[in-house]
Amino acid sequence: MKKKAQKQETETAAKTVKAEARTGLPAWAGLALALAAVAAYIPALSGPFLFDDLNLPMLTAQADVLTWTFYVRRGVRAVTNLSLLADKTLWGLNPAPYHALNLLLHLINGWLVYGIVKKLLERAGRTPAAAQWGAWFGAGLFLLHPLQTEGVAYIASRSEVLCALFAYAACWVFLHSKEEEGAALGRTAAILLLLGLGMASKEPAVAMAGVLLLADVWFGEGLNWRRAMGNWKLYGALALGGLAAGYKIYQIVSREGTAGASAAVSRADYLVTQFKAIWVYVRMVFVPAGLNLDHAYPVTKAPGDALAWLGLVGLAAVIVGAFVWRKRYPAATLGALTFLVLLAPTSSVVPIDDRLAERRVYLGFVGLALMAAEFVSRMNEERWKQAALVGVLAVLGLATAVRSSAYGSAEAMWASSVSANPENGRAHFQLAYVYYTQGRCGEAAAQYGDAAKYGKTDYRLLVDWGLALDCAGDSQGALEKLRAATGLERDSHAWSVMGMVLAKRNETAKALEALNKALEINSSDEAARVYKGNVYVMMGQPAAAAAEFDEALKINPANEAALQGKRAAAAGAGR
Repeated sequence: MKKKAQKQETETAAKTVKAEARTGLPAWAGLALALAAVAAYIPALSGPFLFDDLNLPMLTAQADVLTWTFYVRRGVRAVTNLSLLADKTLWGLNPAPYHALNLLLHLINGWLVYGIVKKLLERAGRTPAAAQWGAWFGAGLFLLHPLQTEGVAYIASRSEVLCALFAYAACWVFLHSKEEEGAALGRTAAILLLLGLGMASKEPAVAMAGVLLLADVWFGEGLNWRRAMGNWKLYGALALGGLAAGYKIYQIVSREGTAGASAAVSRADYLVTQFKAIWVYVRMVFVPAGLNLDHAYPVTKAPGDALAWLGLVGLAAVIVGAFVWRKRYPAATLGALTFLVLLAPTSSVVPIDDRLAERRVYLGFVGLALMAAEFVSRMNEERWKQAALVGVLAVLGLATAVRSSAYGSAEAMWASSVSANPENGRAHFQLAYVYYTQGRCGEAAAQYGDAAKYGKTDYRLLVDWGLALDCAGDSQGALEKLRAATGLERDSHAWSVMGMVLAKRNETAKALEALNKALEINSSDEAARVYKGNVYVMMGQPAAAAAEFDEALKINPANEAALQGKRAAAAGAGR
């Protein structure tokens, strides 16, 4: 009888395993997600270099003097910069391969998210089949949610996808090691190396150490500190490495600054602002409307307003609620804390120029995926429910395709930004510049007007506005803006452009006066030399004109305008 009972138990267990296999993921499910993600980002693959892309050091004119050793010695974001330098070496200034690599990294990150979420769901007590479905949906959210678009479609966000790649890989190694291998030297070294590469991609990767600790203690009747103590070598090394890396970054920032760091916003003001900004991120997860490359989110001055303090209360409630509901929803509560921990480096006390940027959610999105995955894993595996989940991902994928199309051109991106926030002066300025380069001068002038209305009317805005007005046929308006610009900065450019506008009005004496002022400020202003030569041609003084063109060619032998002007001066001398 005993043998018969054991045989029945074995058969029952086998049937259970088979049933779970039948109700698990189809073999093609992962491939379907990957293909959906590729389709969603196709509109961005042909996009140009945009905004911050154009300021990446390896893409600028000075890039020839920057080698891989420069980035290795500097240290900060070395992995990101080296990957972009490799792109520049391989593909030159063709942006398509840069975009393609971002997308490939995104797909790999989606696979890592699947592995992380599945393992955590199993630790939370979900069956393998339920964990599979939950992890598949969580990975789908990560791959297809439109809030992720800035992190993937924007070349300058390479730091985000690389940071996540190594941080997620470290978490994957941590979770997929056998429990008895807790403090194994090889495992510890691998995690430290991966987190180090993550921090060398972007600094917030260091926050993954906090997630590893949470994952160690979170599951069980009480917080499992004994398990964490078994990993003391790992956490000790992480603490020492984090301090050393933080000191290195502090030295570099103190010496030369770093991209995005803000001196205009105090730590207290930035922190209070983040109490509200974090909830904007949460809102965009549930209602992905109003997405914007440049939110121009306003600063809230400390001690803050009612919404800021309400936001702080909400965050405290989430943290307290996570501990209260930990036993009932272990994976979802861990996901909520994971999101906040991974967001903390950029949404706490370190002031950054952009108070709110969608790309910052990219690293922490694994926490949101885990939250959704637990609830999906608890659903009955009925066909209509599975179809509904697929439908949700399909809608998000379509929204991502629409959003990624905004990265297909500078005009689309900045028009989208202005539409999402009509009071963003910087977005109006950038859209105006795009219109000006397209010869749409009247539209450019109007956008510069809006930029002045909603932002700071500085020197550059006034000069560019003057150029647009002149191009649109309003030379008087152009001169007003240029004169205002000369009162803001002692710079030759405004005087040079003013001389060009006055020359077009046949006011040659005033034009020469303005151009002489430009050259008094900067004798190497080749544009001023060319404009002055053109004035002399208009005045019938070819020798004087040729002398100015020669000076311009000494500064830049390839100046086509100077070469043409010299030919015109020679023709005039022949007559």
